[in-house]
Amino acid sequence: MKNLKDIYYLQMAYALAEKAKGWASPNPYVGTVIVRKDVIVGYGYHVKPGQPHAEAVALQRAGSLSLNSTAYITLEPCVHWGKTPPCTEAILRARLKRVIISALDPNPLVFKKGIKKIKQAGIEVSAGLLEEKNRRLNEAYLKYITKKIPFVTAKAAISVDGKIATRKFSSRWISSPQTRKYFHLLRGEYDALLVGINTLVKDDPLLTVRHPNWKGKHIMRVILDSHLRFPLAAKILSTLSQGKIFVFSLKKASPRKAEALRKKGVDVVFLSSPTLDIKEVLTWLGKNEISSVLVEGGSRVLTSMLEERLVDKVIVSISPKLIGGKHAPSLLQGEGADFIKNSIHLKRKNSFQIDEDIIMEGYL
Repeated sequence: MKNLKDIYYLQMAYALAEKAKGWASPNPYVGTVIVRKDVIVGYGYHVKPGQPHAEAVALQRAGSLSLNSTAYITLEPCVHWGKTPPCTEAILRARLKRVIISALDPNPLVFKKGIKKIKQAGIEVSAGLLEEKNRRLNEAYLKYITKKIPFVTAKAAISVDGKIATRKFSSRWISSPQTRKYFHLLRGEYDALLVGINTLVKDDPLLTVRHPNWKGKHIMRVILDSHLRFPLAAKILSTLSQGKIFVFSLKKASPRKAEALRKKGVDVVFLSSPTLDIKEVLTWLGKNEISSVLVEGGSRVLTSMLEERLVDKVIVSISPKLIGGKHAPSLLQGEGADFIKNSIHLKRKNSFQIDEDIIMEGYL
């Protein structure tokens, strides 16, 4: 019975943590519920970097009622000073009876240290309940905090025969209006959108988050552009108030064009590699606290990143259309696998339907 109650309250803490999706990055999504004699006396989640952590918010709400209560926390409390005080200190001051932690924090500054400090104070602690739920919720944070590069999702709308556009590069619209609305909802969960220069030139996209659930959401736009072909009249230049634009190029590109883009408000980053190295781009993004990237094409970029195994997750919408044509771009081009056993096999797959489209996601 005790375990069932623990699951119930921990599920509530996760419901709170999910409210931080798309806002708390690069910090993890964390929720906390404080329970005393089967009554919720405090609750909270970490809203944004620099704001109080979930434990501090919940304990403040609980006040003196936190005495001898149980705290349900989705991720191990921090023990170090950052932009906010250590959460373990607040927990010790509250004189809790029990602390139920869903998952350990892989951050080297925290890992097992938070649990150890709480145990040393004589508080009953357990960890591991609903741990898989935390792994899915914080998949971007878990990679970012351990490898210092962003979690990468490749997204594409494809026809049944795997095409992302016609031979004349027309792609509007392969997916249904409802699917496109879903993808705008998905965009808001990420720190940055990444496309190649061909997508910018051919489609002239805005690359903004336009779903009503994400009012006020800013998202970085990352453009891979070896020769600085970025059009100075591109529509995206009118959206700088909705997120910064970073163009990654090579040192041999035109310094005059780079200056013209900077005058427009675009940040131009010259890579040290002789060819455009996407690994270097991801490393740069990680150093600048970008923990998640949504890659939206085109075919050359998607193929390169998939072949180099730089993608963590793939999300595709499959629409009931047949486009055909050997010159029409596909999601994955290149030379391809020699044998089926050498193909990229997606794991932990999930699928669902929106209108006529099938949405499929899986991990590399």
